[in-house]
Amino acid sequence: MHRPLDIAIIGAGMSGLFLGHKLNQAGKKFTIFEKGHEVGGTWRENTYPGLHVDVITRSYEFPFARSRHWSRRYAAGSEVRSYLNDVARRCDLERHIHFGVEISSAVFEDGRWTLTSTDGDSRRVDVVYAGTGFLHRPVTPDMPGRDSFAGPAFHSARWDHSVDLKGKRIGVIGTGSSGIQIVSELGQRGHDVTHFMRTPQWIQVKENPSISRLEKFLLGFPALSRYWDQRMRKLKIKTDGTENWKLTPGPERDEMTRRFLKVLEEQVPDPELRAKLTPTYQLGCKRIPKSPAYYKVIQQDNVRPVFGPIERIEPAGIVDGEGSLHELDVLVFATGFDSHAYMRPMQVVGAGGVTLDELWKDSVYSYRGVALPHMPNFFLLSGPFAPVNSLAIPSSLDDESLFLLKALDIIERDSVALAPSTQATERFCDQLGDAAERTTYALCDNWYRDRGGVPVLWPWARERHREQFEQLDLADFDRFSLAPDEEHRVADPV
Repeated sequence: MHRPLDIAIIGAGMSGLFLGHKLNQAGKKFTIFEKGHEVGGTWRENTYPGLHVDVITRSYEFPFARSRHWSRRYAAGSEVRSYLNDVARRCDLERHIHFGVEISSAVFEDGRWTLTSTDGDSRRVDVVYAGTGFLHRPVTPDMPGRDSFAGPAFHSARWDHSVDLKGKRIGVIGTGSSGIQIVSELGQRGHDVTHFMRTPQWIQVKENPSISRLEKFLLGFPALSRYWDQRMRKLKIKTDGTENWKLTPGPERDEMTRRFLKVLEEQVPDPELRAKLTPTYQLGCKRIPKSPAYYKVIQQDNVRPVFGPIERIEPAGIVDGEGSLHELDVLVFATGFDSHAYMRPMQVVGAGGVTLDELWKDSVYSYRGVALPHMPNFFLLSGPFAPVNSLAIPSSLDDESLFLLKALDIIERDSVALAPSTQATERFCDQLGDAAERTTYALCDNWYRDRGGVPVLWPWARERHREQFEQLDLADFDRFSLAPDEEHRVADPV
């Protein structure tokens, strides 16, 4: 090949910015296509009250862009959003980003990918990285009367800041992280809140102290910042346990359950309310919301929990499973996302006309979380089986980028397009499926599971995730010819 590879990254959230920096360092030619008008991905789109990162913020930083300016141990979403904008500027990524461009289709033809945007423009590229995230398509359950509510109603990921909440009766549906954070914040502000809980949730009470000026000053010195990070890692193990209790049955899993039940008993003295707030499913099966205040807030006079199913939504409010009407002025759906959408609704057509929808018609899957068979030179960031519930995203991206850059070197050196073979992908998925059965993620219904019931999550420890990306075995890959120029293109396997 006599020209540099033309590389596209779809999405300027955490994944797209992380890989963009790596490509920038390697001197590669690339463009980031971002549907929004600002970087940040989910941190741009989610702006609801109480939003904060639920892992220690220092572990949520990029390793190449450390910060000492966080205000709290678990930073507010607005701070994370500002941080990502700052990364785009500091790492010279903004000049690579085309804002306001949503890619609607990607088609592999004649040895290259044709990307088409929603406005009809198209561009030919050699390599595509999908950094589209996995929680970007909000889901609103199809409840009876859902669209009949007379007041403002919106999803938590589409918060309507034009709505004045003062003096309003606010209903919140959902007990995931968003719902817990919203109810905690609005309740502490003194708003009238009714929290509809179809399923009670395990909640981790974690204090969120401010980071002092002295700490921020000390974080400016590498040796002291490393000590601070070590202290935070030890604190995480003390509060969260090791990663093993979610991965394998044993005494630590039982101990964590006892610990959560003890905290619930301390926080909620009323035995009747405590019983209603106690989940019946295994701790760790669903993602655990973190909140320093939720249990206290739910006992305030201005906040009312409503347990059980919702019968219907009416113009005046919500009718619960016992037939009682709860009159409301504002309704918030904190009801989560289509967690298995990944690149979709983008249409992806690979070699031989094989489509993404055909590949994923029964369940979502991938090869090592980063690639798919029949999709030459189309790579995923935090794809199916990525450790999105066990590792901070920058850590998993750091592992993935090692592998992806190795693949890119081979693509450039040999003028090939690489896609994992069906056999290698199936072998990888079988190994994960067997291991997943031992994890807590397999013990109840949750957003991790695909249609076949398999949790689409990394089921092993941190070290194994890093190890799987240290070597790239070309025997796992089908090779396709990469078009050397626009006059001569072929897409036959070689």
